[in-house]
Order: sequence, then C-alpha cells, then structure tokens
Amino acid sequence: MTTLEQTTQILFDNHLIYTNEEFSEKWAYKNKGWLAYTRHKGRDYSTDAAFNVLKETRKRRANLMRVRQRMGNLVEDSINALATVELLLQAMLQNRHNIKECIFRDEVL
Repeated sequence: MTTLEQTTQILFDNHLIYTNEEFSEKWAYKNKGWLAYTRHKGRDYSTDAAFNVLKETRKRRANLMRVRQRMGNLVEDSINALATVELLLQAMLQNRHNIKECIFRDEVL
C-alpha cells in the first residue's frame, strides 16, 4: 500500500476528507482529478504533493489543537489521525529523498 493510499484512508476513516476531489484540491493543491488519476496509475505522492499535504496536515492539526482547548477531547481522534498522517509523510520524504525535516515559512516554531 502506498503512502498516498495509507494517508487518504486515514483521512477518510476519520471524516477529515469526504471526496477524492476535496483531497486533491484542498490538501494536495492539485486539480480535482489528481487523486483518482494517481491512485488509478498506482503511483504515490510526488514530492510537491507530499509537501503540500504535509503543510495542510500541520495547519489543520494546529487548528484542532486550539479547538481542543475549548471542546475537550471531542477532536482527539482527528488530532491523532493527523499526527499519523504527518509521520507517514515525513517517513516517506526521508526514505525517498533523505529529507529529515520540513519547516514551512508560515509555521510558527
């Protein structure tokens, strides 16, 4: 199973995405048919798509961490799912491209 299949399955299972098109456009920043085509061809993330999904994952996880302060543990499953997606993407980037750490400009350290 590719990293793309693993991560999208986690996101679907935790109701963080609902359609292939949503993932393609709002997570990978690609055209709406990107996920369906990529999976159909049996491919995995391109480097830029992996970076885009990693950035979106971190952004959404940070937002949920703030929400957790108000709502308690209602969002804990989603936070854990996003943490798992982040770890999978980081492992893929390190194994495939020897990228040990990704820090995006707009992230607060």
